[in-house]
Amino acid sequence: MFDKFKQGMGQAAAVAKWKADQMVRQNKAQQEINNAKREIATARDQIAGAVLDMRQRGEQIPPELESACANIDGLMAHLAEHEAQLAAINAEQAPGAAPAAVPGAYGAPAAATKVCPSCHTNVPSAAMFCTTCGYNFAAAPAAPAPAAEKTTVTCPNCHFEVAAGSVFCPNCGGRVIPA
Repeated sequence: MFDKFKQGMGQAAAVAKWKADQMVRQNKAQQEINNAKREIATARDQIAGAVLDMRQRGEQIPPELESACANIDGLMAHLAEHEAQLAAINAEQAPGAAPAAVPGAYGAPAAATKVCPSCHTNVPSAAMFCTTCGYNFAAAPAAPAPAAEKTTVTCPNCHFEVAAGSVFCPNCGGRVIPA
């Protein structure tokens, strides 16, 4: 009986170690995504500045603007790679663990998204720009927000915004939902 208990504890420890490793990889991938988004925002600011200066002077598009556009294309591809990596990590399952709920499936929370009016791509509802075409949601006229379910909760330990339905906080590892 003790051996069976010991085996169960060993398996639980292995799953916990795997989940901790997964969380580290998720955080690293999310950090890469955030870095890429910052670089894209900087490049877009450069484009905007160049276009405004061009308009003020009545000039045609300079080669630097083409270079900045090519830079954004590369950064967008880099961002897509990291987002795919994060999606793959999120889809992983611990050895011996029960299958995770699929977002949008019965009983599972669906990710909050909105549709880009320019290219009709689904993007996260908090996105400032479309990840496919670069549409600026902030520059668009605000539409009245529909009443929606709360999609996040605040971690009682570190006050990090956590996806609703999460049991543990990805930031501090603390329990979000009381046992």
